[in-house]
Amino acid sequence: MRRQKVVVLGGGMGGLTAAWRLSEPGWKTEFESITVYQRGWRLGGKGASSRGASGRIEEHGLHVWLGWYENAFQLLRECYEELNRPVHDPACPVQSMSDALIPSGTIGLAERRNGALRPWVTEMPGNGRSTLASKAGRELTAVDFAVQVWRLVSRYFEGTAGAPSSPGFNPVRTAATGVAVSSAALITEAARLVGLREPRYNAETLEFGTGMSGSGVTGGSEAGGDGLHRTWQGVALMTAAIRGIVADRLLTDPRGLRTINDEEYLDWIERHGGPSELRDFSIVRGLHDLAFGYVDGDPTRPSMSAGTAVLFGGKSLLDYKDSFIWKMSAGMGDIVFAPLYEALHRRGVTFEFFHRVDHLHTSRESNRIEAITIGRQVRLEPGRSEYEPLVSYGGLPGFPAEPLVSQLSGATGIERHPLESHWCEWPDVERRVLKRGVDFDVAIFAIPPAMGRLVCTELLADRPEWRDMVDRIGSVATQSLQLWIREPERSLGWNHPGSTVSGIDAPFGTWASMAHLIDVEQWPTGDRPGTIAYFCGVLDAPPIVESAPAAKWKAEVRRRAVDFIDHDLGGLLPGAVGANGFRWDLLCGSGGGGDSDLLDSQYWRANIDPSDRYVQSLPGTDRYRLRSDESGYDNLFLAGDWTDSGLNAGCLEAAVLSGLQAANAVRGRSRDHRISGYFLP
Repeated sequence: MRRQKVVVLGGGMGGLTAAWRLSEPGWKTEFESITVYQRGWRLGGKGASSRGASGRIEEHGLHVWLGWYENAFQLLRECYEELNRPVHDPACPVQSMSDALIPSGTIGLAERRNGALRPWVTEMPGNGRSTLASKAGRELTAVDFAVQVWRLVSRYFEGTAGAPSSPGFNPVRTAATGVAVSSAALITEAARLVGLREPRYNAETLEFGTGMSGSGVTGGSEAGGDGLHRTWQGVALMTAAIRGIVADRLLTDPRGLRTINDEEYLDWIERHGGPSELRDFSIVRGLHDLAFGYVDGDPTRPSMSAGTAVLFGGKSLLDYKDSFIWKMSAGMGDIVFAPLYEALHRRGVTFEFFHRVDHLHTSRESNRIEAITIGRQVRLEPGRSEYEPLVSYGGLPGFPAEPLVSQLSGATGIERHPLESHWCEWPDVERRVLKRGVDFDVAIFAIPPAMGRLVCTELLADRPEWRDMVDRIGSVATQSLQLWIREPERSLGWNHPGSTVSGIDAPFGTWASMAHLIDVEQWPTGDRPGTIAYFCGVLDAPPIVESAPAAKWKAEVRRRAVDFIDHDLGGLLPGAVGANGFRWDLLCGSGGGGDSDLLDSQYWRANIDPSDRYVQSLPGTDRYRLRSDESGYDNLFLAGDWTDSGLNAGCLEAAVLSGLQAANAVRGRSRDHRISGYFLP
């Protein structure tokens, strides 16, 4: 039987995962070739990063690994073991997965009190379920579940009571801080069950009434008032969630959490007794920040499907391995996509950089993709057979911020053009048409649905499910900001190195302390940063495909960044602010000075390109996602966090899941073959 040719359209995490699984040892007995087509000069999609001036890492946005990304951890573990850098690249500073990922369990949530940001920070407890071992960590047992719940409740009560967090688990301290609040929660729930009035929380007086005689509990100090405020909100949220899980029979219904995915999460919480004040609870805002769950990028309109929110929140809190969050020891391009490229290239996978997918063409006679039109952006220099995308930064391979022009022909000035953008005006050098049976037999479509509107017009005309997917799955633009600041965090008033804080107001809902990256960048001695800060959030830019508004929105993100830095950054880094606002002379790479023009030396992005928009998990949209094997065409499979993978949220793990499922479908294997974890049925 003739071996098949496989093309992967898009070099993001979903497409590369599919290529990884399909190219396992012995793959050439089944496939003649596997080729990845990618516009521009680097891999990664929404996870791409590169190196700019002074070797600084420039990311698409903030990227962290949640501790339950089991399949993503397994893929990266396999990649590093196969690269075997101790033998093949002993000078590389990142030798293994244990070098690549750093535990980062310090997390925080921000609240606004009296007009100022006031973060509260805690250290999430470890649990001994290793994810960096040579094999996947053990599955969560009932005992693990009970102990983890107890640890989380302990840490939460400690934090709300104003007690200092410590890595150890102290059951005596837990009982002392938690028994009073736990008893109050049980009393109020018992009161509801015996027919007394529904519990209601008053955010102004800090009272939680049950309808019984007596007054609520009040407080007013930082450790008392704010802490009690959070405590009662936490109790109210947990009570409503548990009540909803039981009342809606989510543990016994065969549809599982999909049962409530047509309902908005906060509406579901309120339906089961949660007070409306929870809409502004920092934990709830943090969950929506994590999933960019805001309609049209409007921070006043949080929205996330209830089932996905319960799954995502539950796995994040209860199923993480060792650390709640893992951060990469360099950029995502350095730690994930460069190693994947090296390993896949070594396996014999072909990469066609500077190849933009323009159209998929259907067959009138059969239910197949017949041809694929591709725009070739530039030719290689004479005598060169392939583009070599990586450059060494202190011994670590990574992607540069611009194409390597020395490898290209007729490419003078190409570095000034956004080759990864739909609105790039650089003229193509060739129009290629890949034909079924000649250039490919099987195609894996690994391009987000917002681009599907442009490149899949024939499929949209042919199949209503494609129209529904493109029209009804929500997406949102995002914005990001990176600052390199001369002074260390502690001297700026921040005493939680390596922390990640969410729940911050617009424009940037999340901040991450990234000082661990200082040593992997190449700053000159006199301009070396002491602090690296990453920010990200939603952007209220509408989906646009007809024109090129990139400059307008980048200027708008800059304006918002200046306002945020001048007015809100002091709530996080008080030492960075003086009598006249932010001390702009603190910025590295600026050459000194004292006004907001120095922001131009930093890095920010407006992610508005159709392929850059973040795919959301809005209520009622789950049904419009297609599984990896549900394209409707015999030779087309789907990969990306926008598919129905069972996780159905925009994140690294969802992209990996989908890529694995696409590879399984190509090979005729079951959907969950060699996939770990519990997800939506």
